[in-house]
Amino acid sequence: MKKLLLTALLSTLAAPVLAEPACTMPDAPKPVWESLKAFEDEGGKVIAFKINDGACYEIYGSLNDTNMEVFYDPNTGEELDRINQ
Repeated sequence: MKKLLLTALLSTLAAPVLAEPACTMPDAPKPVWESLKAFEDEGGKVIAFKINDGACYEIYGSLNDTNMEVFYDPNTGEELDRINQ
């Protein structure tokens, strides 16, 4: 019983850390290369790219020797969030 309660508590506390932004994929999204270029223009190095489960553009990269995930809105091309790893 204690293990179940501990697991539930840890899951609840970890959920906000794992939360990613959610987007709505438009009929005519901004080109992916614009988001990649924005990150590279800042001095970042793109390692990988994907469209996450929330339909946002997600870049895995490094900037100033820090690995990070950067999320962009496919509607506007604006950066939504940045998670250092």
